[in-house]
Amino acid sequence: MREGNGTVELLRHQFRHGAPALPLRHSARSALRPAAGQEPDAEWIDDVMIVISELVQNVSQHTHSHGELIVSIQPGTVLVEVGDSSTTVPLTPHPGPLRAGGRGLRLIDAISQQWGVRTCPEGKVVWARLPVSARS
Repeated sequence: MREGNGTVELLRHQFRHGAPALPLRHSARSALRPAAGQEPDAEWIDDVMIVISELVQNVSQHTHSHGELIVSIQPGTVLVEVGDSSTTVPLTPHPGPLRAGGRGLRLIDAISQQWGVRTCPEGKVVWARLPVSARS
């Protein structure tokens, strides 16, 4: 667990290309549970699980690399970051009504305060910041 600038890193986990998101979600839920206090099934934790699933799946479906999940918390927000070695920046397509996929980043946009992509020499990191409270 790292701390700095009011941010506490709760989880850092590397995953293999094609690995399912479920074990990562379980680890993240366990790490976030203390932050929920009296609300162990808080809705915001479910939102974080959705973001983790979508970002990890994107690495598996759209890159040929392994990835790394980092979950950090600071007062009022959770930061989810998923890095991979691909330099291709994800796009938010406009899928047709009959297309089964292509809505993950739109879903992340809808439930997060903000999200984006940070490029780095090793590839990129897609991140999302979510509120640590129930949505109204």
